[in-house]
Formats: sequence, C-alpha cells, structure tokens
Amino acid sequence: MAKFVPKPLLEKLPLAVRKDIRDKYDANKADLESQISTLLGTPFTLGINPNEVVAYVKEDSRVSIGGMFTSYVNGFISALKHYLDKYGDDGKAHFNAAVSKAQLSINVNELGDNAPTISGNVKDGVYRILFNHDRVGYNMSSQNDHILPAIEAVPSGGFSLQAKNSIESSYKDQIGDLQKEIGQIVGIPDVVLDPNFEENYQALSVLSDSKWQASFGRVHLSYFNGLKGQLETQGFKKDEMLQEGLQEVLESKTFKIRVVKKTTNDKTNEIVLEDGVAYLQVSGQ
Repeated sequence: MAKFVPKPLLEKLPLAVRKDIRDKYDANKADLESQISTLLGTPFTLGINPNEVVAYVKEDSRVSIGGMFTSYVNGFISALKHYLDKYGDDGKAHFNAAVSKAQLSINVNELGDNAPTISGNVKDGVYRILFNHDRVGYNMSSQNDHILPAIEAVPSGGFSLQAKNSIESSYKDQIGDLQKEIGQIVGIPDVVLDPNFEENYQALSVLSDSKWQASFGRVHLSYFNGLKGQLETQGFKKDEMLQEGLQEVLESKTFKIRVVKKTTNDKTNEIVLEDGVAYLQVSGQ
C-alpha cells in the first residue's frame, strides 16, 4: 500500500473563505482559548493553520470552514471536561506535562485511508485533533475517547494516569478495613499489607496489552481479599495454634504482592515465604 502523502498547503484562501474564518472562528478564538485555559489552569492557545486544513475540504463547503474550526474546538472542550471530571488534578497535571507547548491544532492523520474519522495525539508538545483526509468535518463532537490515549502515549515516568486513578478509586479507601480484618483473623493487629505497586507496575509494563492499567488498584485489592478468604477457610480466626505458627514464620508481619514471570508449577498464584515475608506471587504472563 502506498504511503499517504499529505496535500500541500494552499497558498492563498479565497476571500469568502477568509471572511467566514474571521466571522465564525477568529471572532470566537479568544473565548475558546479562555475556556481551555481556565480548565487547565494555564494559558493555552489555538494554533490551527487554515491553509493546511482547507486543502482537504471540498470547494463548495469551504465557505463554512470558520464554523467547522469552532465546532472542532468545542468538541475538544467538551472532551476535555469529560477527561478532567474523571481524572481531576492528576489528569490536569498529566495533560499539561504532555502538551508542553499548551497549544491545540487540527491536522490530517498521517495514516491516510486507515485513519479513523477523528482521533487525537500529542506531537512536539502540541495536542492535535486528527481527521481522516476524506472525512474532514465529520464527528467533530466525538472526542471523548481520544484525549486519554493521546496523553498516555507521551512518556512521563511513574504510574500511568489510569493506574494511578485505579489505585486512588479502587484501593486506598478499602484497604484500611481489609487490613484490620486480616489482622484480627491472624492475631496480628499491626499486620502489613504491601501492594508493592511500583515493582509490580514495572513488571507488567513489558506487556504489549496495557488494559491491565485501568484495573491496577482493584486487582491488588482483590488479591488481598482472596488472602482473607483463604485464611478464613483454613480456620485461622478461631485457632490460636494456627495463628501462633503463622506469627513465628511471618517475622515481618507482612503480606506482599509480587508479580513474577513464572510461578511454581505454573500456578496462577501462590504464597511463598521469604525472609519473614509472605509473598502473594502472581504470574505476569
């Protein structure tokens, strides 16, 4: 398949087209920039190049290009609100770090015929609304699903936004009560449940599929819930001898989750005692 070649920029736009851009886009530009700047807490600009985008618009539709630019930006603003409603201050910080030039543009998708109608990415610090070369002006308000993957694709170090959100929303609020319950079951009031998030995140980051990030915190909580169930099933809560035996070997008072390449006998998960720590080992393959 031939590589897609973008069209050259138009040297000059017709007067009617320039008038529509002036009346329908330029007149709204300051307000649109202000809305985005307020949402992100930092000055933000629109860097749309009309001569690039108009090249893909049919000639009989070019006289309404100004309204199209405004619709694209309004679609982005709506999607940004959706993104920030879910990811809050962390999402804002990730966005601002990734979009380092604090600018938005509209560009043709270099995938050519294989490009979706609308999508987004970050290139050279600019957030780009991308359109299919044959579908410019379509689905302009359908941008909710594109901001997160665009931001996550920019290397940032540390946890991804999805993983961090999962820890905050599906782990931190529940782990305190669960830790207390397990402490009562094993007779160790100050028992430690160590999720080992950093090491496990790095171990899972080698996987080609990143879907695990969205449930990262919830899955760690589920393993500790599974531990609680096993301890109850084995009768620890009412058996002081079982409790005493565990307390002798669990010198660190710690249960710790560890992702490994391979478990013993290829089990899905297992418990391994090392240096006074009970590791809940999970295969990361």
